Amino acid sequence: MARWRPLPGDLPPQARRLAEELRLHKDRSRLSLTSLAAKSAYSSSSWHRYLNGRALPPWEAVDALGRLTRADRGLLRVLWESASDAWTAGQGAQTEQSAQTVRTAGEPREPEGAQGSDRGPSPPARPRRPSRRTAVGAAVAVCGLLAAFLALLVIRPWGDGVRPRSAPPGAPEGSPAWPWELRSQGTGPTGTHCAARSCQGRDPYRDGCDRDSVTVHALSAHGRTLRLRYSPVCRAVWAEVDPADGTGQLLAAAAGATTQTAARGAAHTAMVAADQHKARACVVVAGQQLGVTEHDSWIGPVGAVSGDGTGRG
Repeated sequence: MARWRPLPGDLPPQARRLAEELRLHKDRSRLSLTSLAAKSAYSSSSWHRYLNGRALPPWEAVDALGRLTRADRGLLRVLWESASDAWTAGQGAQTEQSAQTVRTAGEPREPEGAQGSDRGPSPPARPRRPSRRTAVGAAVAVCGLLAAFLALLVIRPWGDGVRPRSAPPGAPEGSPAWPWELRSQGTGPTGTHCAARSCQGRDPYRDGCDRDSVTVHALSAHGRTLRLRYSPVCRAVWAEVDPADGTGQLLAAAAGATTQTAARGAAHTAMVAADQHKARACVVVAGQQLGVTEHDSWIGPVGAVSGDGTGRG
């Protein structure tokens, strides 16, 4: 695994702690940036900035990584809040420093040699009109300060430093109180948005079915790992492959249900409304088909027949 590049030296300690924690979970998951992007709805370039301390990740991104790696999401929430406070304070300090620089640059200077001259009092100096560039810079600085002030009002709407006494609905169990609202956790059991037939053809990660999912069977070959996944709450299965680059014909199928296929290079399929006992997952890598069921796995030419005599292609 490639080594991480050093984090920026001017990164606040709280933001550095969050970035290091996210890097740790990303390494433990063995997910590539492409796979992480496909499963979290945030692009690989965004994750590159988040993990290298170039941008503060939104809570939704941190929460998605926590769910994928089964991390302590309560701890991640605390680290993210601390980093968010430090990041916002740092941005406000930079804006104030820029405004001070603009104000200093705009002040008229006293002409050299004005003191100690025996030529008598000089006529009053005509007031200098600020240049157009100075006026525009001052306006930008004022707008920046106003935006930072409004952002603090939005982040801390309770006033007088009084925090809510409990976490908002949908917070991970055991999490401390915080003022930011979490993304809606959905209407179904454990926050899922579908169940059984209503999950057919839908994305398992967007509908929250990954939250209680388990790996029914996995097969590693040709540098790839194929998994058959099942959600007991959603009562649906899907296929996953990691890394997804260079793969094709990824599919999830089950008796009595419509087979779901994914585009070339995709990390997972849509869901099939079926239980794990009747399902199979397949993918093509380097001209070979990898396949798994609950109690069986195989590697062979595309369209090959598995060990139980059933056509799996």
